[in-house]
Order: sequence, then C-alpha cells, then structure tokens
Amino acid sequence: MILVILISSLSMFMSCCSTLFPDEKLSMQRKDYNGNEIKIDGYYYYFISDKQYNRAVVHFLYRNGMILSAGSFLGNDLNDIEKEMITYYDSFRKTDWGVFLVDSNIIKYEKVISADPAAGIQSFIIRELGYIDNDTTLHFTDSYSSKNNETKKIDKVWHFKQFDNKPDSTNVCIK
Repeated sequence: MILVILISSLSMFMSCCSTLFPDEKLSMQRKDYNGNEIKIDGYYYYFISDKQYNRAVVHFLYRNGMILSAGSFLGNDLNDIEKEMITYYDSFRKTDWGVFLVDSNIIKYEKVISADPAAGIQSFIIRELGYIDNDTTLHFTDSYSSKNNETKKIDKVWHFKQFDNKPDSTNVCIK
C-alpha cells in the first residue's frame, strides 16, 4: 500500500514538473545558415583542464541554424572521443539543442539548460557571443545566463574537426 502511494505521488510530481518548472523559451529565432564563414561538415571542440581531468566539449553546427551540444568527454584524444560520442547519439535531450546565428564575423548561440526539480532549479538560458577567427576557429568572449541574469567575460576557443558521422539535426525541440 505504501509503495502504491509512493509511486502515485512520484508520478503526479513528475507530471507536474513542466508546470512547476517550465522551460524558458529561446529568445533567438532559428534561421538557416547559408554562409561560408565557418565550416559545418564536422564538429567544434574545446578542451577544459582542471587538476583532475582533461575534457573535450563537443558542439555540432548545422545549416538549419541548429547547434547540438554533444557532450563533455574525458581525455584529449579526438579519435577516442569520436568513438565514445557516437554511442550517445540516441540519448540527446531537448536541452542539448539550441540555435546559432552568424553575422559577418560575429557568432552567437543560445540554448536552454535543463531544470533540476530535485534541486529546486528551473531551466534557464545560456547565450554566448564571440567572433570568427577563421572558418575553423571560433572565439567566444561573452556569456549570459538567465539563471542569475549575469553576463560575464569568457575565453573559449573552439576548433573545428571534420567528421563524417555527424548526427541528424532533425528534432521536435526547436522549430
């Protein structure tokens, strides 16, 4: 009986999560990217190093103006990371997707970061702005988070790597 009550309560809470913690909406509109300022036949990555780990963060950019944050992977061997990355293709969530825009040599992207109801955190928007060094190097310098309505300076340099096994950008998350 207690188990039935617990399961019922949990089901009710989970169904109400979207009401209690609604997703923020992107302020940027998706727009097809028809330029040639950046390469899109692969992925962009940057490395993060701390005292314990080296990680590569991977993003895919698409002609339809979508960006996919494909994950953070331990190590710095891109061949190993690519093998691991492919195993995650079926598990992307709506908060892995966003939109990007290129205007001359300026690039910006925006995505929703997932809510964590257990921690009492609603979803929030992350927007990063930077410039295009060349067609294979993007330099992001400003980051905005709606979580605390804060803009801060950053120094993220994304590098391009050609990659034939790019996941499909078709999804129901962003129109």
